[in-house]
Amino acid sequence: MSEEKLIFVNGKPKSCECLLDYDSGGGQFSEVHSITLCSKHSGIKVFGPVEVKRDKDGWWWHPDVPDFGGGEAPAAYLAWVDEQKLELKGWHWGDETYDLPDEDAACTAWNPESPGPEWFLMGIFDTEDGPYVSWARRVVTP
Repeated sequence: MSEEKLIFVNGKPKSCECLLDYDSGGGQFSEVHSITLCSKHSGIKVFGPVEVKRDKDGWWWHPDVPDFGGGEAPAAYLAWVDEQKLELKGWHWGDETYDLPDEDAACTAWNPESPGPEWFLMGIFDTEDGPYVSWARRVVTP
């Protein structure tokens, strides 16, 4: 494992999102520095967009979404989405005005557009009501 030096200039990180906090030590210590590591340095993988490579039938699911055991109850998945501070948006194939061939039993001809630049693909998958696309974006907190 290579060693990386964290450089702060005037209390701000030079090339990442790490945070430096300084305290005078309150007379007990001469000075106290604490560093809150960013995702790059903490080893915690931040969930977000990845390269999309759909399979031969057009299906795809974000590889970093944990396996919640399938089933019809999405409670664990929705709790994870909330924990990740994500907002979801999705729709079925028929909800868009596409002129797609009926013989495309999978969804190879369906290329749904992102709802906006901040949205990333969570998956294109089959449901009882047909192909469905799911997008996510980070919830913006004021």
